[in-house]
Amino acid sequence: MRNILTSILILCFIGVNSQNWSGINADLGLSDTLNNPTEVRIYEGGGITNYTSLFRMYKSEPDKWTAEFYEHWSKVDGVMDKKTNKTELTSKSEMEYVYLNLFRSFIFDLPNRSEIQWKLQERGKIEKVERRRKRGQNPEMEYEILSKQSMALDGTGYYFQAKNPNKSNEFSFGNPYFYKEKYPDIDEPNYVCELIDIIRSEFEIWKK
Repeated sequence: MRNILTSILILCFIGVNSQNWSGINADLGLSDTLNNPTEVRIYEGGGITNYTSLFRMYKSEPDKWTAEFYEHWSKVDGVMDKKTNKTELTSKSEMEYVYLNLFRSFIFDLPNRSEIQWKLQERGKIEKVERRRKRGQNPEMEYEILSKQSMALDGTGYYFQAKNPNKSNEFSFGNPYFYKEKYPDIDEPNYVCELIDIIRSEFEIWKK
């Protein structure tokens, strides 16, 4: 018995997994590893543009927090040269409070979207379908699972890195708001959107 997967709306131009994060870090003057005792990075990229952004917050010593927002435009031949920008951020709430909200939304536990892809599809119906195994043979009826999977058009993705003295985690998740709306009962897209919404609210970036 075969499982037929019918994909709908598959048109992701640049997914999060195709981003060259190491190259972007080099352009921004950042290491690939998190060197501070406590640090969070969230990259936003994808879509059809050459633009990528990075939110970074870290605690370099007790009670000393820093938050930064990096912007990166890749070179487009004949259109524009590579460009970067860095902005210091101030949160609405105390930074320790912001960090604990990220912790509470499971930034240290969430997996890559690819690891839960089996959840992000409609459960297939079992139906009899007509199959012709070889050319010239009469068709036969057999049972198959007919399932379908929906994907977003824009390809916007997020890459998360988090570290504290006891734990670390990194994961990527493309189009979390699409999956949150499509599958509201699944935890992971909801928590990923919570993480992004915390940053949007506290630092006034990534506004819709």
